[in-house]
Amino acid sequence: MEPLIISTRPGVRHHQLDPVGPGLTGRVFAIPLPTTPLLTDALPYVDWSDAYAVLTPLGAPCRDPQEWAEAIFQGPALWVRALFGVRELVVRLVGIEPGGGHAFATVNWRRDEVLVGTDQRHLGFRASVLVEPGRVALSTVVQVRNRRGRGYFALVRRIHPWVVRSMLARASRTMAGPS
Repeated sequence: MEPLIISTRPGVRHHQLDPVGPGLTGRVFAIPLPTTPLLTDALPYVDWSDAYAVLTPLGAPCRDPQEWAEAIFQGPALWVRALFGVRELVVRLVGIEPGGGHAFATVNWRRDEVLVGTDQRHLGFRASVLVEPGRVALSTVVQVRNRRGRGYFALVRRIHPWVVRSMLARASRTMAGPS
């Protein structure tokens, strides 16, 4: 399927893989970029964004967004960890600083949302984990800062939707357990 690019604000490209609505609980689906206070002011400008959500069971307790962020970013599938490992090796060869363990550090939070991310010379990114009744949304915004960042992100954005979907689906299964 051809990606759909939606303009959410002037100059911002929002990537949405499938405009089809939600299905079953636990299924990850693309959504429009949420407009939350943390996400809106996350970066000085945004070159690219995407957002995905997963439905949570009706009547399930709303869990803390930090718990969700930890489930998403600290326990990815083996293939995702392998990709992150390859990324760490390759970026050094092209002069991009490694991401390290701080790449998904919490930079801001509210009662219903946690913002993680990092700033590097080639790009800055933020990922928002927004917990709402009945769903959890994972949104990413990216600011590309130079030619290396453009080249790097040209590759990453092709893989990013599958990585994010996998991480959110895995976290959903983890969080479905007892609170």
